[in-house]
Amino acid sequence: MADYLARLEEEMRRPPLHGWLRPQAIRADGSEVEVRLPFRPEFAGGTDPVFIHGGIVAALCDLTAHAAAACAAGTPVPTVTLGVDYLRAAPGVDLRAVGILRKLGRTLARVDVEIFAGDRLVALSRNTFAIPEERP
Repeated sequence: MADYLARLEEEMRRPPLHGWLRPQAIRADGSEVEVRLPFRPEFAGGTDPVFIHGGIVAALCDLTAHAAAACAAGTPVPTVTLGVDYLRAAPGVDLRAVGILRKLGRTLARVDVEIFAGDRLVALSRNTFAIPEERP
């Protein structure tokens, strides 16, 4: 049986960008992952009131979706498409991302992501990843 949480933790450490963002692995199974992004002042896109820059939200969508696909495929997978719908401004609080694997095919994986600030849904994302021909 695969250790999905260990794989998710590895995905949160590996890319150099994650060293700056500092996402935290919360939970993972074969079809869903959860990631927490603690708020830091440098994430602000506005200061009166404080809200998180949309680029930070998009990065969280991409890294969460990638983690869900990589955990299921057992290997890193390159992003093919990333689409983000911003539903409301994300206030300056910790964000929680849930990545839901919708399909793991032979050549592509599809993942949806929900981004929450507290209990409020602030963004949705639909993502596609290429599955390498050779995988473990």
